[in-house]
Amino acid sequence: MVMVVAGALFALLVLVAAIVTDLHDRDFPQAIGAQSRLGLDFGGSRLSDQAAFAMLTQADAEWHLGLVKIAPDLAGGGHERVFVALNDTGLPATFPWFSGASAGKVVGRDRLANSPPDGSYLVTGDGARLGELETRLSGAGVRVTRTDASVIDSLRFTMREGGFGTAVLAAFALIAALALFWLSMKARSRALRVLGGCPALRIQAQDLGGFAGALLLPAGAVTLAAAAYVWVSHGRLFVGPLLKALSGLEFGVIAVSLLVALAMSASAWPSAAMLATRQPAVKSLRSAAAVLQALTFLLVVATAGPAWSAYRSSAATAAETAQWENLADQVAVQFGMSDAEMTGVEPRIGDLVEDAESVGAVAYSYTFSRDVWQGDLGDYSAVTFVNQRWLDLMTAGAPANALAPVPYDRVKALVNREFGETFALLARHQGRPGEEIFPGFAYRQPVGGFRLPVGEGGNGGSLRFLGDVLVAVVPSLHLTINDRNLTSMVSTRNLVFTGVAATEALLERHGLSASGLSVVYVAEEGLLRAQFMAYVVWLMNLALAALVVAFTVAAAISALITALLQAKRDFPLRLSGRSWPQILQRRVSRDLLAGAVLVTLVALLQRPDATGVLLVAAVFGVLVVPLSHLCTANWCFAGVSRRRI
Repeated sequence: MVMVVAGALFALLVLVAAIVTDLHDRDFPQAIGAQSRLGLDFGGSRLSDQAAFAMLTQADAEWHLGLVKIAPDLAGGGHERVFVALNDTGLPATFPWFSGASAGKVVGRDRLANSPPDGSYLVTGDGARLGELETRLSGAGVRVTRTDASVIDSLRFTMREGGFGTAVLAAFALIAALALFWLSMKARSRALRVLGGCPALRIQAQDLGGFAGALLLPAGAVTLAAAAYVWVSHGRLFVGPLLKALSGLEFGVIAVSLLVALAMSASAWPSAAMLATRQPAVKSLRSAAAVLQALTFLLVVATAGPAWSAYRSSAATAAETAQWENLADQVAVQFGMSDAEMTGVEPRIGDLVEDAESVGAVAYSYTFSRDVWQGDLGDYSAVTFVNQRWLDLMTAGAPANALAPVPYDRVKALVNREFGETFALLARHQGRPGEEIFPGFAYRQPVGGFRLPVGEGGNGGSLRFLGDVLVAVVPSLHLTINDRNLTSMVSTRNLVFTGVAATEALLERHGLSASGLSVVYVAEEGLLRAQFMAYVVWLMNLALAALVVAFTVAAAISALITALLQAKRDFPLRLSGRSWPQILQRRVSRDLLAGAVLVTLVALLQRPDATGVLLVAAVFGVLVVPLSHLCTANWCFAGVSRRRI
């Protein structure tokens, strides 16, 4: 039984190792020989985008680094990434991923024509002189973050993520339950060996050795099967990373399991006195069983809320990815100039916005949220100011009535009180009060569960999905907001434009193409950020399932020990006609009371948004505990009847 359950446990660890291998492959693609990753931030340098790329390209060609920049595949819908080679280093045009998804793509330098130099770069060639590149970039004011490829580092990183850590914690809980089961089954033979004169230390070594063997055999079998499967289905290239991740996980789990078994074994030291006093040999394990049952149940109820939040987060992440795809052809204007130079181009920026607005090629969203805005927003968590182009982009796949109109009279007091002075400063005509501006806006709010993506104030490159937001639609950006604030909003990406070629033509038409301004895709960072959470969310829910199994096993073992201890009492009561609910009432009530205390404690500490999920976990415990007691008591009754106990 231990080997079967341990085999299932190590199969779970294979899934974790496969995810770690996939994440490692996504960070350092094995098929193109990625050895290191450089994170480059040119914000503190005085280099233009062209000069930055020229420096990287020259160093790459000189030292044969094989540098490729990671960028989202905007042409392919934004679901995947492409790898842009700075020089022709002979990399394949396509290569396989461990996940088996669509092939990775290596594209030419032209892909970076409208991308900033900031971001992540992979080293796929000779990394011997990579340190010299770091020194050269740092000397130019570039912030460099270097990460070398390491499966163990990838494993260590993923373990810090909630979903992965919870899965390993579930493995520990399940292995501890197995150790308790092993010792409970060995309790009588341990006492008999002591009675026969065997030294207690030898008994401990024999039992722990047998338990280790019962774990190592399925671990070895599962490891070989996983390696063979990966070799056949994915190729020999990925076997090494998988085995490193899996071996690390298995070693940690087995080591912890042996320590737990040793601790429980020490607490239940074999003694002939148990036989002499005619006590059940498992009596000394009763406390450990109760503690383990309580801990595993605590983990179940404590993980239920975060797992549900992770599920909702996955839905939000998917929605965010979809919205970033809607912005795939949207670009931002990036400023590579001093503050004084920015002040000088403000009138031309204002004219550019007016020009773009006339053809519907500029989208605007600026959000004041309750957690940042020090004011009273009433029933709303945020107020966002947008234009119609933003709504057209963000409601492309939404129902026709996703946004309901809000009468101005209903929100008049709110907008004038909170934003009247702000818009008096933003207004194109100085001194124009907000009371004159706000009546010309149209007001909306999401309905029917729709959550509108809005750009954060001062950071339009980050989307927030809000269902309780007041939407104020600005009829004309240029007529409402002055040139200085329009320029500021362009620099913070709260104003974005449609199309690379069209935006470059706008810059040229207004004499801005040679002023240190460049056009960059706004969706790049958002898409890459939204892609990481898929595995974490999936594994979080898988870990909850593993914890449910661990609690079920622990509850069954605890109930079995209790049934063995109470067999002399239960047998005559059952023969006399007592029903099982009457016989088990006291022990079931005790466990349920302890469970209620644990649920209350978790509810007070976590304050979960969805109490329904916590109640579902509690109901699961209410079902498992009585069933465990009923099944084990009935098994013991049958064993006594057949003189096997």
